[in-house]
Amino acid sequence: MKAEPTSIETIDSKVLNLAMQDFSWHQVEEFFEGDDTSQVQGINLVEYTAHSEEILQAGLNRLTGQLDPALNSAPEQNPKRLGYSIAMGDSAVKKIWAMRKRAVGLLGNAKGEARPIPFVEDTAVPPEHLADFILEFREILDAYHLDYGMFGHVDAGVLHVRPAIDMKDPEQEKMAWEISDRIAALTQQYHGLLWGEHGKGVRSEYAPEFFGELYPQLQRIKGAFDPRNQLNPGKIATPDASIALIAIDEFPTRGQRDRDIPVKMWNQFSDAVYCNGNGACFNWNANDAMCPSWKATRERTQSPKGRASLLREWMTLVSQSGKQTALTAHTTFTQRLVNFPRKLVQRRNSYDFSHEVYDSMATCLACKSCAGQCPIKVNVPEFRSQFLALYHTRYWRPLKDYLVGGLESLLPLCAKVPGLYNLLMGLPPSKYVLEKWVGFVDGPQLAPKGLNTLPFADAATLTTLSDEEKGRSVIIVQDAFTSYFEAQLLVDIVALLKNLGFNPLVAPYKANGKPLHVHGFLSAFAKTAEKNSQHLSALAKHGIALVGIDPSMTLTYAGEYPKYVKHHDVPTVVLIQDWLLENIAKATLQKTDDGERYKLLPHCTEASNASASLQKWKALFEAFGHSLEILNVGCCGMSGTFGHEARNKATSQHLYAMSWQAPVEKYAATGQLVATGFSCRSQVKREAQKRIKHPLQVLLKSIEEF
Repeated sequence: MKAEPTSIETIDSKVLNLAMQDFSWHQVEEFFEGDDTSQVQGINLVEYTAHSEEILQAGLNRLTGQLDPALNSAPEQNPKRLGYSIAMGDSAVKKIWAMRKRAVGLLGNAKGEARPIPFVEDTAVPPEHLADFILEFREILDAYHLDYGMFGHVDAGVLHVRPAIDMKDPEQEKMAWEISDRIAALTQQYHGLLWGEHGKGVRSEYAPEFFGELYPQLQRIKGAFDPRNQLNPGKIATPDASIALIAIDEFPTRGQRDRDIPVKMWNQFSDAVYCNGNGACFNWNANDAMCPSWKATRERTQSPKGRASLLREWMTLVSQSGKQTALTAHTTFTQRLVNFPRKLVQRRNSYDFSHEVYDSMATCLACKSCAGQCPIKVNVPEFRSQFLALYHTRYWRPLKDYLVGGLESLLPLCAKVPGLYNLLMGLPPSKYVLEKWVGFVDGPQLAPKGLNTLPFADAATLTTLSDEEKGRSVIIVQDAFTSYFEAQLLVDIVALLKNLGFNPLVAPYKANGKPLHVHGFLSAFAKTAEKNSQHLSALAKHGIALVGIDPSMTLTYAGEYPKYVKHHDVPTVVLIQDWLLENIAKATLQKTDDGERYKLLPHCTEASNASASLQKWKALFEAFGHSLEILNVGCCGMSGTFGHEARNKATSQHLYAMSWQAPVEKYAATGQLVATGFSCRSQVKREAQKRIKHPLQVLLKSIEEF
């Protein structure tokens, strides 16, 4: 009996393993429950579509009858199959295809200088020959000891293969063209095409061999419509036999241009240079976190791909000019003093391509959605910070950079007189000076309530704890924004944990450093990270978990700290929901029978860089007897201090209107709405004049009322 599916796709182990490391994996891992995924060497996606449930089920029955050993009369025909699962319905099927569509980009997420190159990208042979074709294809690539991944449309005989090659290496470039010739010959041997789906482009050299006696007819058509060979000359066909097609090795490659960039500079900006142009950042969905600056402006220079391209061009121009020795993030005081007059006037009076790069980087929200959702993990906030550090050794910084960079150090001093601070920040003259001279608007008010009554984690306290007490203890790592602008949240979380039978302790405040990193104060950030790591490591050695409240600040420990902390181990600081859910069995908790329904507005950094942790909020609410729906929204537009910068305010408000405004208007008044990010709650307060709570605050309220 034939299975007769609508389509069949295949994904090999290389692509599948990359998918398992991708943020989207949690959406499809349910279909692998019970499987040892380390043993999975690839998957086939067999799709059925029909106009009725009966016809659809009949198709599924035909296939499962062949796959299920209990129903299959000859199960030994496929002894290596691990199993199968069924994705039924529009939602489940879309999750599967979303993972499959990311395959091209995921292949680019390789390590080292050899990167997947699409020069034998979409061969097509009759499906009945595909298995033999794949075996010989692999033999060719394996002979060159190359890494590669394969996926494709089995039903059509189309195969997508991108061998990993370092095109900056002239010898590897020659190898690529050798492989190209061999694969072209192999494809002809199996009566296939070298270009099963995509354009021939620079691979047109092989056109005469594949088209055979039809090729002169293509030339006649070309000659009739383009006798002077002006349209895409040298590709697909030429007007007559006297003009040759351009050979594949005659086209300039990006690798050739990249050879101009010194290795040291290339390695410094590794978060940008490996962008393969897949364009996942050109995301039009307002309810998706990926690149809010692109969504708000529709300017390519405001996208991760655009920013990476600008930076590569800047590195090439700098290298060709021979000025790369002047670009260093570590300049002496004397050098800065000498540069002072030039910094004041040079930006205004002379052209420098680095200004165009700066204008692109300055409007990045540093939300890290690119680092989480880009298949290549292009990390714009990281290379943006590196660029800003260099740029501002030559050009003067705006005052708002110093204000934002110094916030974490200033806030403890301002908190000693919160009333005076709030009064000054609210005065019209102060607002005018901050907006017009500094470039900072709508600064939040300091919390009137201090934290002096909270239990702090000091060496004396931790040393006296018994093993049983340590097992119930947790150390909350403060961040400046929660502690000084939302002190009540920290107080409420301590109260919740105590009510649950835990022993919460608060780590003495130390600057995290994230604002310094965002604005390119990298030397200061490295010192801050070293100091804070030493401080937190001293607490962690007592065997008590460290947790953070704000997603953006907490994820800095795992994201940015390892790159800059050299002399200490980076402490593990987990998101608070991760720890609480893991330890919920120890809690003295009575589950309510009359639960509430809540809606969560997720922080975009959390949604794209810790999606599995974000989902744990649902399980946590269920443990308390409530339900939680994680709303499908994009960026709120605040993103730390981005929305407080005068030049970005309009963009910030536009982003809020695109995605957050509707759910806030719908749910905020009901008390159902919660948000995990401090900046997100600040944005709602500014734009909608509404206060929404942190998820743990509504859980505290629920057990207090129980």
